[in-house]
Amino acid sequence: MSEPSEHNVSRYGRLVELTPVFAALVVHAVAHGRWLLCAPVMVGLLWAGLTGVRVDYSPARLLLAGALGLGAGAGMLWVSEPPTAPFPPNIFGPLCGALVGLSVLCGLGRNRYFAWTYAGLLVALSLRVREMQAVEWVLGGLVLSVLLVAFLEGGLTRSGLRAAAGFGVFTVLLLGMTLWLTRTIWASEGVLMDAVYRMTSGSNPGTGAEFQSEVGLRSLERKARGSERPLLVLSGAAPARLRTRVFDRFDGLRWTTSKELEERRLQLPAGGAEAARTLAMTVLSPVGSWLPAPAGMRGVEGARPEVRGGWVWKAEEVEGTTLALRTAEQEHLPPEEVPGDALTALPEELKAELLPLAEELTREGRTPREKARKLEAYFHEHFEYSLYVDLRGEGSPLAVMVKEKRAAYCTYFASAMAALLRTVGVPARVVGGFAPEDNNPLTGTTLVRERDAHAWVEVFLADEGRFVAFDPTPWRSRDEALGLTQEEKGFWGNVVGAVGTFLREVGAGLRYQPLAQAKALVGSPLFGVVAAGVLLWRLRKGKWGERTKTRREVMGTRDVRLAAVYARYLKTLKKRVGLVPGPSETDDELLSRLREARGDAVAQVAAEFLAHYREARYRGMPMGPEQGNTLVEHLDAKLRDAPSPPGRGLG
Repeated sequence: MSEPSEHNVSRYGRLVELTPVFAALVVHAVAHGRWLLCAPVMVGLLWAGLTGVRVDYSPARLLLAGALGLGAGAGMLWVSEPPTAPFPPNIFGPLCGALVGLSVLCGLGRNRYFAWTYAGLLVALSLRVREMQAVEWVLGGLVLSVLLVAFLEGGLTRSGLRAAAGFGVFTVLLLGMTLWLTRTIWASEGVLMDAVYRMTSGSNPGTGAEFQSEVGLRSLERKARGSERPLLVLSGAAPARLRTRVFDRFDGLRWTTSKELEERRLQLPAGGAEAARTLAMTVLSPVGSWLPAPAGMRGVEGARPEVRGGWVWKAEEVEGTTLALRTAEQEHLPPEEVPGDALTALPEELKAELLPLAEELTREGRTPREKARKLEAYFHEHFEYSLYVDLRGEGSPLAVMVKEKRAAYCTYFASAMAALLRTVGVPARVVGGFAPEDNNPLTGTTLVRERDAHAWVEVFLADEGRFVAFDPTPWRSRDEALGLTQEEKGFWGNVVGAVGTFLREVGAGLRYQPLAQAKALVGSPLFGVVAAGVLLWRLRKGKWGERTKTRREVMGTRDVRLAAVYARYLKTLKKRVGLVPGPSETDDELLSRLREARGDAVAQVAAEFLAHYREARYRGMPMGPEQGNTLVEHLDAKLRDAPSPPGRGLG
């Protein structure tokens, strides 16, 4: 099958040929929220199609396009939410980026069959998202209709039966490959892709951003390291902790939220107006129905959450929005009534196991506050943090852990401390949320990632009439186990981080709240500055733009090399003689003025150049750059040597 010639394909015909690439980019962006990657590419493709830009295809450029796409796909992992994929995100993201680069290059190079094939591969990977199963048929119909239009406009109907049949076979194979590959990926997800995860160190499907409805304890467990997926951006003084769930019932192996606590509706105290500061929080990724909030929160602007038992906030569909959290100066929960016996309840067998050690560790503590501080210090000084938990032995997992000082992670430390406090009659509960750490001093923002998920203990102190937070996790060894003991980022590292945070916020807004984000961008001072700059540039360059347009109309050719030679010819006349063609002046009229200014000998050289130029432009005769440049250089030499004839002016 031969490609149609450049002259047979109109500007809009080229856009038709690029439509499958556009469709693949849209599906990929919708499926994985990668608008920051796909939207600029689509705008560039649209501009290239309308202006007739063509990129010469070569193996070297194909490799370069794949490498650039690979890098862009990898960079997107840093500035946006990792895609949902059958492969680990650090493999899937660069792979899709490479396919974008390859399809774009082939599309601009008029290698449409290769471009559509790469687009089909991108679609096959993007449609892996199961919620989009119906889209595969919609997309199949779209691609089929586009290819049929390209078939009709591309001249294949005039190329003979063989070419038409070949095109039809290609269309069927492309759609079949796309849908078959999609189904194959789905079917192999539980076998092949699991092996891929195991072979890539540090890669895991992700543990989710929302705490589950319970926290379970096991005798043997290996916890996956939390991912780097960004969840929230905090602007202002970040709190020490963000609370999401409260667990007040413990059966010895599981912490759960009692029905009474979960269904309780609370009203903020009358002192809500005492909120002394505002914390801006942008939600980058879904965090579930429980809004992360500091202990001292008194209100929210931008959402209408409900305050539930335990002073947790329930809110729906806040992804992509920026909320203003009104908080008190101190991270203190509001006062409440003294809890009942439920917060000191433990299984009798577990209580009997823990009682001797609990009494020994809290012997010197006379008040609940002192007892809590004793236990907190005990865990800090005698335990190590580890994602691998082995609590096999005689007795319950918590008893084995506390007695033998075995390594564990935050939920085990919080569970053990709360159980020990309950053993000696101190009301305690476990709280899940986040402990923000990634602060950028340049912008005053803090990025909260999935790895920042944390659990701690809240103890009711009667002298304050409220629950107070205590954290038994040994933080030094925690940071080492999670690989967070890194050197300071430095100035440029913080600059890069600030840019990445900004792009994440814009990307989240475009994905979850596109209309609101577009309105915010248009109304921002930055947009006004950019718009004013563009307007001034257009006014300043208007005259130059008109000249360029006129020159293009005079040239009347899309042959870049031929146009460049002709532009050099005009530049030589302007430089040596001061001749500039008028808006409607022909080449012959300009030649007549040159003859009057410098005589017949010079005009003869210019006429020779124009003769070759016209042969190349109108009749397709060969005129290489070397020949054209040689004639222009000859003209330039003649103009330097030939004086202006007396009595003749430029007219």
